[in-house]
Amino acid sequence: MKNADAVRTRVAVVEDDDELREQVLLPLLYREGFEAVGLASALSLYRDMVATSFDLILLDVGLPDDDGFAIAQHLRQASSKIGLIMLTGYASTANRLRGLEAGVDAYLTKPIDPAELVATLRNLERRLESGGTSARIGWELDELGWNILLPDGRSIELSLPERRLMAQLVATPKEPVTREALMVALAEDSGDFDPHRLEMLIHRLRKKCLQATGQELPVRTVRGVGYVLAW
Repeated sequence: MKNADAVRTRVAVVEDDDELREQVLLPLLYREGFEAVGLASALSLYRDMVATSFDLILLDVGLPDDDGFAIAQHLRQASSKIGLIMLTGYASTANRLRGLEAGVDAYLTKPIDPAELVATLRNLERRLESGGTSARIGWELDELGWNILLPDGRSIELSLPERRLMAQLVATPKEPVTREALMVALAEDSGDFDPHRLEMLIHRLRKKCLQATGQELPVRTVRGVGYVLAW
């Protein structure tokens, strides 16, 4: 929480569910020291933004007068500095990707854990204050390698194959690791290891991170070589 004498972070809570907005989200944000304003529609948001400015916008998708994805895209085109967090009941990977492509910094799904929501807002608040732009800076493995740690304190638990995969990638960050080296790490006899299993393992891990955090795991494919960890 910020010092009481400091200017409080202004958050627009754009949510048409009156009970969720007025009885859950706004009281939570007030307690955590945010200056929160509740708005029930896109029109209300746009009207308020004419007279005032917001640091963070917590945005529902299913609003009565506009599509949340379109709103996010419009706001991101207007400003790269405003923090956009989507809070919605649309939990599919396709919708998460749609939100991220529209420019949101985080994609959270209902029902939301209050601690997760506050941690996400705090993390975004810190990045905006420091001038940071990447939502993925600061990812790392814990000491034993069983969890991916995010800057906001959240973690993603790994299975044994995922742990072995990440251990190889973390050993040489920003340097490509060959498919053969990864297959050796995943199986005692790499000759019997189906390369498609490696691709599926990475696909599932990317999907797990996206579903858990709204952010992509920074593992990139290096064509003809293997994979590289870009954190």
